[in-house]
Amino acid sequence: MEENEGEKLYTWETEYERTWEALKEDVDGHLQTETDELAYKIKRRRLFDYPKNMRLGMTRHMFVIVDGSSTMLDKDLRPDRLTCTIKVLEKFILEFFDQNPVSQLGLIVTKNGRAEKLVELSGNSRHLTSALQKITCNGEPSLQNSLNMATSILRNVPSYASKEILVIMAALTSCDPGNIFDTVEELAKLSVKCSIIGLAAELKLCKTIAQRTQGTYSVVLDESHYRDLLLQHTRPPTAKETLEASLIKMGFPHHVLIGDPSACMCHLDQRSAEYIKPSGYFCPQWFCKVEMLVDIDPRGSLDGSRAVS
Repeated sequence: MEENEGEKLYTWETEYERTWEALKEDVDGHLQTETDELAYKIKRRRLFDYPKNMRLGMTRHMFVIVDGSSTMLDKDLRPDRLTCTIKVLEKFILEFFDQNPVSQLGLIVTKNGRAEKLVELSGNSRHLTSALQKITCNGEPSLQNSLNMATSILRNVPSYASKEILVIMAALTSCDPGNIFDTVEELAKLSVKCSIIGLAAELKLCKTIAQRTQGTYSVVLDESHYRDLLLQHTRPPTAKETLEASLIKMGFPHHVLIGDPSACMCHLDQRSAEYIKPSGYFCPQWFCKVEMLVDIDPRGSLDGSRAVS
């Protein structure tokens, strides 16, 4: 008996346990945790609070900023924060383009005090999901550098499209080169909505950024709550009352194989052989070539139209 007691490990030597998730029985006799019930109530309240008979913004330009700091390796989410984030982001990307087929999504990772743009604004879901596998974790994040990088691109987005930033923040600190509140004022001036999902404790800075830019800020409880919070941002936002209705010229090109390889319009400034191909999508009006549909400059192609499928 004494040997068995001696073999017991101390609490801090055992694996991580969610002791606050007390099990209880629901109406049907199934066991559930308190966080499951809380997430279900939040989901139902969000469905009922969704406004009816509202004009929605169908053209969205969103950058997802992922915290790539060493805190993403913590195991409070299973199996760890990074792996869980990649899984929920894969579902988010597919759902985003399902509800917003003519929108664009970009991906930025912040680590070592810097911001790295993994994917430009794009409508190619396969390109975005494959880029998620390249995320590595190291150092500390820089929230200001990430917001500045996203803002420099979103400022060129046409007025009829919504400009959004979604930040997944795991660290409790940010290594910034200057006053981040100047960046927040710039976001508000450009009408860029910044929403933040926290994986750790609630931060006053993140709450201030979300309130100033008319975004949302939430902290995850568990994996299912994390998924629900992320999928909440797939719904098209309500269009502003001051926004005038405008027609957008769009083209529906076919993938054409030509004899001689040529460079596409979206990579003319990049002198690399990988962008010189004998095939591509050609604009039906000006016959300019792009590599991917909805994978061009946010301002449009040469004639101002958008190439979509």
